[in-house]
Amino acid sequence: MKNVSIARRTAKGVTTKPLGVRLTSDEVNEVEGYAEKLERSRAWFLRFLILRGLADYKRELASKSIH
Repeated sequence: MKNVSIARRTAKGVTTKPLGVRLTSDEVNEVEGYAEKLERSRAWFLRFLILRGLADYKRELASKSIH
């Protein structure tokens, strides 16, 4: 399995406005726990998850179009 590349700090002013993500309090606690274990911010960890999810989704789409 190919790992997602490590996210690097984005240059100031490059990102678009923030996206709102709605999570339950249990989900927020879980995200914060994983981010803390990795010594990263909650925003970094959520971005990491989104990028990983996008990569998985693209692979799934590609595999479905082949069959």
